[in-house]
Amino acid sequence: MTEQIEDIVKISSKGQIIIPKCVREKLGLQTGEKLLVVSRDGEILLRKTKKLSIADLAEKLEAQALKQNIDVDKIIDEAVEWARRSK
Repeated sequence: MTEQIEDIVKISSKGQIIIPKCVREKLGLQTGEKLLVVSRDGEILLRKTKKLSIADLAEKLEAQALKQNIDVDKIIDEAVEWARRSK
């Protein structure tokens, strides 16, 4: 992974930054595209998000649920019950 300083940006009063045009063009960033914000060891990293299909997303969620011993079926049942009560 190569690291290159591209520019220095300032945070606005709303907490916004402007990604320099040369960086947006280099990375192919488009207006409205979502970026993942990661904080690590006192740094802020912006990463392009990957577009996942529903099946890919479900597979990733299932893997994480298994790792953390989460009963997904129970959570779904609780969510459905909550939605029914909320009507």
